[in-house]
This record gives sequence, C-alpha cells and structure tokens, in this order.
Amino acid sequence: MGMRALRKPWALLVLLGATGCTDTPTEHVGRSVSPLAVPGPWEIPADVLAAGDGQTVNYTGAGPWVGEQGCFGGISPGTEVLRQYLYTHFPQTYSIGGYACRPIVGNDDEMSVHATGRALDIMLHTLDGEADNTLGDPIGNWLIVNAEAIGIQFIIWDLYTWGAHRNPGDKGRDYGGQHPHHDHLHIELAEEYEHFTQNWFANAVTPPVIPDCEVLPAEGGIVDELSPCFGAYGPDEYWRVVEGTGHADGLLWTNAFENDEPSNWARWNLYLEEGGDYEVEVYIDPDFGVNPETTYALQHAPDADGDRAHAIAIDQGAVSGWVSLGTWAFEAGQGQHLSVYDNVEGTVADDQHIAVDAVRLTRTTDGSPGGGGGGRDPEPKPATAADPADPTGGDGGCRIAPSSSPADGWWLLLALGALRRCRD
Repeated sequence: MGMRALRKPWALLVLLGATGCTDTPTEHVGRSVSPLAVPGPWEIPADVLAAGDGQTVNYTGAGPWVGEQGCFGGISPGTEVLRQYLYTHFPQTYSIGGYACRPIVGNDDEMSVHATGRALDIMLHTLDGEADNTLGDPIGNWLIVNAEAIGIQFIIWDLYTWGAHRNPGDKGRDYGGQHPHHDHLHIELAEEYEHFTQNWFANAVTPPVIPDCEVLPAEGGIVDELSPCFGAYGPDEYWRVVEGTGHADGLLWTNAFENDEPSNWARWNLYLEEGGDYEVEVYIDPDFGVNPETTYALQHAPDADGDRAHAIAIDQGAVSGWVSLGTWAFEAGQGQHLSVYDNVEGTVADDQHIAVDAVRLTRTTDGSPGGGGGGRDPEPKPATAADPADPTGGDGGCRIAPSSSPADGWWLLLALGALRRCRD
C-alpha cells in the first residue's frame, strides 16, 4: 500500500514522515506544501476576463461620510442572500463580513460601501501572510462570470481589482490601497440589487462545480476521504491521516473541542444521478471514533415539512462500522452534502477523536424523492442557526450582521475566528 494523501478541492495536502508499506495503522500530519500563494496580484484567467467583458453593472458609490446618520443600519436583504449563497457553495471561507458604519479606510471623507449594507468581506486563511490563491481565486472568478446576474459591481482581492462598470478590456486593474486584501475578497453589490429578499439569482447563475466529483448511480454508492467530492477544512496541523485501517484502509481524524463554532470540519458532496429516498450511513473505525457528541449536518431535498437541512448527533465511541444517519430525500444533481464538525458544547475530555472516513448512500425507494424523514436511530434533530464570527480590519473589514434565516442549509455558517487550542 502506498502513501495516502488527504485531498482538498482547494489545497493539496501531503503526508509527513511516510515510510511506505506497513501492516499496522500509520499516522501522518497533513501540511499544505503546494504553491498556493501565487507571486504578484490575482491573475484572472483569460476565459474569465473574456466572460467578464460581457458583464456590465453600473457602479453606485456610498457618497460622502456624514456620520452614523448616513449609514444603512445593517446588511441589505439582497447582500444577505448573496452572503448565504457563498457560505453554501464556497466552504473554504471561514466567515463573511457585511455591514460596518464607517468611512473608507484611508479616506475619512468618503463613506465605505460597507456602511450602505451592500458590501461583503469573504475571509480566508493566508499562507504565511500571503493570499491563498487556491482558496480565493475560484470565488473571485465565479463572481466575475456571474456579475451581471448577481449584481456584482466591484471586487478587490490580492492586490487587484475588477469592476463591472469599466470598459471591456480594462475591467481588471492593480490595487494600491492601504490593505492588500490577502486575507479576504471585498465585493460590492450595485444599488438596484440590494433589496431582494429571496434567492432571486439562483436560476440565472451556474453554481460552482466541484472538479471531477463523481456521480453516484441510481442505486447509491460510497464517497470516501480520497474522493474529489470530499473536502477537509480548517488548520491542517489539527488533521491526522491514518493508513491501514478504516474503510478502504484509510481515514482522517481530528479532536473535538469546546466552542460555539467549528474550527476543523469536513464535507462529503453528494452528486446523484437520480433523485429518491436514500439511507445515509457513515463508516466509524472503533479505534479512532471516540467523541460521544459528534455533529453531522445534512443538506438534502425538501422533506415532508419542507426542510432541507438537518443536524444529526451520534456517539462515535458507541458504534463501529457502517452507522445509519437515517433515510432522507435527495434530488438529482449537485448541491447536497453531509458535513461533520469538531466543536461541542460543554467540557471536552482529552483525546476525543472524531473519525472522518466514508459515507454510503443506499436507495430505498424508486422514482422521485418521497420526503424521507430520518425515522431511524439516531433521531435527527432540527438544525439551528449559528452566529458567524466578527472579524474587523482592512478596507472591507467589517462587523457581521447575524444570519437572518437557517433555511436551505444556510445555517451552516462556518465562522471559525482565531480559535486557540492545544491538540496532539
């Protein structure tokens, strides 16, 4: 058996200290080593630039700074819609800031667009202070391609700007502002898009596609931690990669810790050929599944009550092998997923490993989704909204308005903040 690598859709992980074949489980620490910080500013691909040249959105500024009386009072409805869409489709962001009543950083005479409620800061972890282009570029590129449908008027990312109001061939320019925007994308909505209160652009844009994510056939199938459909997020030093055990001789684990928000988490994206009701199971290795309160979050087709998102808690230390999370309705195509998180409420004992391995879907009905209810042990519990973090700083640094609704899985706001903890 050769060396197993933990894959991320947005970052390549390798294993430290791999020694080749072994008959006993071998453990390694994940570490980002690929050149994800590209020298120089954000390089927009030629096809994206060409698509952007066909996008035109009139620019609406915020006007002069007149004090707090000129501020909007919170994030605008249309901006919140976009914010939740980005949380759902780009899990590499750890929080997305919105409203901030203040002038532009470096120019006290002009109001920041954040003060109008029409700007977002998409926060990303850096690589030794440099922009992680593998994390941020796909977000910026997708926003450019869909700028006119969404209403994106302006983007700042990694020492570069793109403006939908500029002339074709001149929409991208270097940025020389006070903050280099290595740790976040600053994006702005035009004024005419700010008051929409539903996901009005959903049918007008193509959701970001996960490269090489395999389609599960009608009868179901397995997605493991080596699949392109799987992603592991959060600080790499808190992930362990294990060879020689688990499903298909490999798994990951991280430790549980006490906090309101997750730090390390993983997601299995579920791309189905046909809709229907499927039993969802996870594989738990008894040597590595320890944590008694492990939370999974499932995004699926609407059930009988119209709910798409459910949280399911299991005791990993009390189970082994394939463990059922219930039977649920799924739609054909992408956009559905199962996630697992490392945070728990209350005091956490040492070495409370959370095993992360494979997910199996098994078809239980024919035809279209029938609104499965998860009527198996363990009993699913309704999802609750998570309050995002509250980063500040930069020309886009802002205070985040709480999420307005947990509908459609938008409660999965992965606001990690600057969490500190000790792990093995």
